[in-house]
Amino acid sequence: MNMTNENIIVLIICVIGFCLLGFGFTNRDRNWGVAMMWIGLVTMLGPIAWRLLTLFA
Repeated sequence: MNMTNENIIVLIICVIGFCLLGFGFTNRDRNWGVAMMWIGLVTMLGPIAWRLLTLFA
C-alpha cells in the first residue's frame, strides 16, 4: 500500500493531536491540562475539516 506524503503528514498531525488530547486528559485537574485537551481536539479535527472542505469545494 502506497501512501502519499500528504496522507502521512495528516496522519502525523492527527497522532500529535491525539497525544496532546491524552496528555491533557491525564492533567485535566489543572488549567493547562484542559487547554491542552482543546488544542489536541482542534489539532485532530483541523485536518479532517480541511479534507472535507477540499473534497466538497
